[in-house]
Order: sequence, then C-alpha cells, then structure tokens
Amino acid sequence: MSNKTYLGSVTRESRPFILDTEKLRRANAKVTAAKAYKAGDLLTLSAANVVDHAVDEKTWTAVCGRDVSAVEATQMAADGVELPIYFGGVFSIEAICLAGVYLATGKYDAARAKATLNHIEFSKV
Repeated sequence: MSNKTYLGSVTRESRPFILDTEKLRRANAKVTAAKAYKAGDLLTLSAANVVDHAVDEKTWTAVCGRDVSAVEATQMAADGVELPIYFGGVFSIEAICLAGVYLATGKYDAARAKATLNHIEFSKV
C-alpha cells in the first residue's frame, strides 16, 4: 500500500512591467474619483492634469505607474493626492492594459505605434 499525495498544479503569471529603469520619465497627475487604475493602464491626460482611462490603444498619452482601487481613487481625489504616471521609458507590451484588462495581441501594433509617437517604448519580452 502506497500513500499518495496529490499536489494540485499551480499556475503563476508573471508579466514584467518596467524594462529599463534608467530611461523612466515620471510625473504625477490627479485621478478621477471612483475609478480603479492598474499599473500599465493606458491613460489620457487632460489640460487640468487629471488622468482617465484611454478609450483604446490608439488614443492615450501616459502609462499608469501603480495600482489604485476605486475607493482609493475617490480618497486620493478628495485629498488632492496624485498618481504617478510615466511619459517616457521602456515597458513590456505584455503588461500594458486598457482599464485593467491586458491588451489583446492584435492591439499591440497600434499601441506600440502610439508609444513611439509619445516617446515611449513598448517592447516584447
């Protein structure tokens, strides 16, 4: 009689985000209350220095620097605390998101083309 122990399979997903820390260019911007942000989200920046989620992979101006829940964003907006955003650097295209959802591979080319125009590099790791 043998004793068997079953260890379920574990799947871990790792998506590197920042690929070159020396080329980072960072700023801070106000958040939109009640919106969750994820590091790697594509963002638009208003003239009032407020970020919001980009409509698509072709219409964005900056990359979100950290995760913020909707509750945190509401508090940050009330307290005037700003979110770090990136407007320069080298990032993994596989870690880039639209409103918290990773880009489909079919959207990589458009996002990378806009990144080039924004002086950002999205690389495939």
